[in-house]
Amino acid sequence: MNYHFSNSTWLALLFIGRVLTATTFFMYVGSMAFLIQEWNLSATSAGLIQTALVVGFAGSLYFSSFYSDFINPNQILIFSSILNSLGAFLFFYFANDFYSALILNFILGVAVGGIYGPSMILVSEKFSQGRKGFAMGMMLGGQSLGYALSLSITLTFSNFYNFKDGFLICAILTLLGLASFIITSYSDLFKKLNFRIFKYFKVTEQSYQNKNLIRGYTAHCIELFGMWAWMPVFLSLILVDKTYLNPIILGLVISLTLHLTGVFSNVISGYFSDKFGSKNVLVIFAIISALFSFLVGWIPNFSWLLILIISFLYSFFTIGDSGVLTAALTDSTKRNVLGRSLAFRSMIGIGFGSITPGIFGFILDFTNNHEPLSQQTNWIYAFSFLGLSGLFAFYFATKLDRNKLSKTLS
Repeated sequence: MNYHFSNSTWLALLFIGRVLTATTFFMYVGSMAFLIQEWNLSATSAGLIQTALVVGFAGSLYFSSFYSDFINPNQILIFSSILNSLGAFLFFYFANDFYSALILNFILGVAVGGIYGPSMILVSEKFSQGRKGFAMGMMLGGQSLGYALSLSITLTFSNFYNFKDGFLICAILTLLGLASFIITSYSDLFKKLNFRIFKYFKVTEQSYQNKNLIRGYTAHCIELFGMWAWMPVFLSLILVDKTYLNPIILGLVISLTLHLTGVFSNVISGYFSDKFGSKNVLVIFAIISALFSFLVGWIPNFSWLLILIISFLYSFFTIGDSGVLTAALTDSTKRNVLGRSLAFRSMIGIGFGSITPGIFGFILDFTNNHEPLSQQTNWIYAFSFLGLSGLFAFYFATKLDRNKLSKTLS
C-alpha cells in the first residue's frame, strides 16, 4: 500500500494534522482563569504550569530536530503524535491540582515539541525556492488555528460546562490529527537517512553565521510565549463585565482574536518574505509588535471593541515573525545539519521563552496592589517586560545581512 500526493495535497493534509494536534498546547491556558480559583493557584503557580509545557516543548524540539538528521523525521512525527494523544487523555483523567497539572503539561510539551521540529524539516525538504515562506506560513497557520480551536473549546467548557469535558474533546481531536499524519507519512515512513555523524563544530560554525537570526528568534520567543500564556486570562478578566456576551461566545471571540489571526499572519508574512525579503518583514513586524506590548497593559478602560481590535493587531504582528524566522534559517542552512541547527536555535530561543509565563506571573504577584486581578495596573509592568524583548527582536532584525539571506525563502 503506497500513497502519492501532490505537494499541495500533502501540505493540506499536514496542515490538518497540525491543526488537530495543536489543540493540546492551550488546553490548560484556556481554563487558567477558572483553575486559578478552582485549584487555589497564585499567579506565579498558574504561570509555572504553562512554563512546564514550554520547557518540555523546548527540550523535545531540541532533540527531535537534532535527531531528524539521523532518524527519519516522519517516524519522530508519528511517535510524538501518539505521545500527544496519550498525554491529552492523561491530562483529562488525572490533572486536578498544581503538581499533577505541572507534570502532565510537561509531557504534553514534550509531545508537541516532537511534532513541531520534524514537520518544519519535512516542509523544508518538500518545497523549493520561492514557495518555502508560504509553506512555512501555512504550517504555522495550522498551528495557530489549532491554538484557536483549543482555546475556544476549553474557554467555553470552563465557563459554561465541565472544564474536564473540554480536555476530553481536545484529546479526541489529537487522534484525528495522528490519523492525518499517518496518511501523509506512510510512503516515506520507513525511509532511511544517509547523513553521516558530523563534528559538532560544523553546527556551531553554522549557528555563528546565523547568530542574529538566533538572537532575534530568542527575543521573539520571550515576547510570544508571554503573550500566548497571559493574554487569554487578561482578556477574559477585563471583558467579562464590558460585554453582554455569554461565556461561550466570549471565549470564542477571545480565542479567535488571539489565534485565528495567526493563520493569516503567518501566511501573509511568509508571502511577503518571499516577495520582498525576510529582513524587511522581520524589522517591520518586530517593531510594531514591541509597540503593542507596551500599549496593551493600558487598555482595560478602553471600549470592548477597541480592546479586541488592539488585541487582534498585537497577536497578528507578534505571531507573524515565526514562520519567517524559521524559513530564513532553513534557507541558509545545509540539509545535513539542518535538524541540528534548528535544535540549537530552539534550545536557546524557546529555552528562554519557556520561563516567560512564570516571570510574567511573578511580576504580577510582586507588583500586586491587593485589588482584584482584573482591576490592577500591574499588567502594564508585565506587558512592558514583553515589549523590551520585542525591542531586542527589532534590533537584531536590523543587524541581519541581506546578502546572506535569500530573498525567496525556499
